[in-house]
Amino acid sequence: MKRSFTFQVNCCKMFTKGNLFKNCWKGAAIIARSTIGKIRGTYDQLSRTEKKVAQLALDNPAVVSEMTIKELASATGVSTATISRFVKRMDYSNYREFTMALAHTAAEMTPQQNSFPELAEGDSLATIANKTFRFSINSLRATNEALNEDDLARAVIKIINAKTVAFFGLGGSAVAALDGYHKFLRTPLNVTYHPDYDIQLMQAARMTAQDCAIVISHSGRNHETLEIVRELKRNGVAIIVITSYSGSELAQAAAVTFLSLTDEVKYRSEGMYSLISQMTILDSLFMMTVLRSSSRTKPVLTRVRDVIEQTRYDS
Repeated sequence: MKRSFTFQVNCCKMFTKGNLFKNCWKGAAIIARSTIGKIRGTYDQLSRTEKKVAQLALDNPAVVSEMTIKELASATGVSTATISRFVKRMDYSNYREFTMALAHTAAEMTPQQNSFPELAEGDSLATIANKTFRFSINSLRATNEALNEDDLARAVIKIINAKTVAFFGLGGSAVAALDGYHKFLRTPLNVTYHPDYDIQLMQAARMTAQDCAIVISHSGRNHETLEIVRELKRNGVAIIVITSYSGSELAQAAAVTFLSLTDEVKYRSEGMYSLISQMTILDSLFMMTVLRSSSRTKPVLTRVRDVIEQTRYDS
């Protein structure tokens, strides 16, 4: 998924007319928007001083894009060396490339796209619906930008090669775990899920290094979920995690971590809008698994569809 931002800019300079320019600029814009996704996705792993740089870039991408490295250092109270380390962490070769990406981010973001307005008692029903949809759309966009193709490939390989794939999720995350289990039942894989914590813990105790666990938790700090993960680790189980916090104990315990990102992590403890992102990550993993094992999956899909069809009345 990593592509050269410099190449996109040079491409735009070369082709300044017609569809070639439009398509090239669109490519640069996609990379630019992913800058915000990168910062959000790695925020919890940054040092205290790097977080100062990250926060200013998230809050004011247009302003930061016009600053020199010395001006940004002065504004955040950190050294230029810290900023250089931060830029490298974001996968940019130098500070100039980073600020160019931020400039495109600012140009692409309208006030509607950039804000997560709070709901108010005086809002009309249509406004409440509009804001709610916008929260979900922004969450999906941020989550998509943070995805890494290498991580997706590693996760799909672990799923396809597993003897058993088990889904774990408690509380609100149980909804996503059940949805994932429901989808993967359509594959030839041996899948399992149970909503009860004690049974999940027993399932974790029975798993081995030949198995794969998909663990979902918005906060990554649920005590019971972490106890399940510790048991999985003791048994050498490959763990795929879906969470909103990259610095959580849960994320650190995973072989592969996917972040369900949303601005709610700044001021809410609930996973209100991250749930749809969690389910979309699972949808993506399901589709990748189906397409990478189509010869084995097609007969199972057909049998499951035929059985379900028999339960429906003819129209």
